[in-house]
Amino acid sequence: MEEEHFLEMSPFRSDEGELLGKHPGDVPPQILSLKFRAQNPLKAIREKCLDCCCGNGSEVRKCIAMDCPLWPFRMGTNPFRKKRELSPAQKREGPNACLSRALSKRSSHGERRLF
Repeated sequence: MEEEHFLEMSPFRSDEGELLGKHPGDVPPQILSLKFRAQNPLKAIREKCLDCCCGNGSEVRKCIAMDCPLWPFRMGTNPFRKKRELSPAQKREGPNACLSRALSKRSSHGERRLF
């Protein structure tokens, strides 16, 4: 991948023409997706943690680098996000009822169905 899509000349004279990384918002999404697989921040964090642990998922799980700002997110989830709780009616309906409602909403909006 050509670096010209991701780098630009520094606008500051004190940087003496040094190259800087562009703001990701200035790079077209099609180009970004060619170089970076993760388009979800939690997946990107998980990939970084795997990189730090030489690709070993069990080492990510065992990580003790609690000073790392990514540590709480290393499992690919946001532990600060409130867990969704089902109402008693939703629990009685079961998991397929939620899926059926979601699919019917998608088909009523003209989107393609999954099944």
